Amino acid sequence: MSTIVAIITSISIILGLYKNNLYNITNSVMDNTDKSIQFILTIAGTMAFWGGLMNIVKESKLDEKISSLLKPLLRRIFSKINLSGAAYKAITLNVTANLLGLGNAATPLGIDAMKKIKQEENIENYPSQNMALFTLLNTASIQLIPSTIAAIRYSHGSKNPMDILPAVLISSFVTLFCAVIFIKVTWKSEKRKTNV
Repeated sequence: MSTIVAIITSISIILGLYKNNLYNITNSVMDNTDKSIQFILTIAGTMAFWGGLMNIVKESKLDEKISSLLKPLLRRIFSKINLSGAAYKAITLNVTANLLGLGNAATPLGIDAMKKIKQEENIENYPSQNMALFTLLNTASIQLIPSTIAAIRYSHGSKNPMDILPAVLISSFVTLFCAVIFIKVTWKSEKRKTNV
């Protein structure tokens, strides 16, 4: 990524010199640097708040209550998973982070959950159905509070950054439903092929 940025910057400077327009490039860099720092601070503040909230959720054992609430849904999605095991707990933490719109906080939790699913199912060289379903669940990322997107919209001057909530919920649920059905159907057909 740093190489790409360096190439783009070099091309911009060369074209600016060629067109005798280096003054505008310098002004643009100074202008956008200020905006970038403001944007980073807005996102960092939001992520710090929700990341701290996730730590409170863990410390207060609220994650266990959330996991018991999610059991009926996750039991239907993940077949043959130990609902009292470490993999299930890691999955619920990841789902909780996604529900709060914490994509960055959900990522390490998702990696941890995937490792624990792999250990629990004792799989080496190929993904299990539960691993594929978890990847889709994590990617669909159902968000009750799309905090990161709201922070981005707020930093760009949106007066009501959370008004996207209905669209986010509908698209997330539809994506998740279609993805789960697709995996369940294709996995069964693959099993039939290998058994024939």
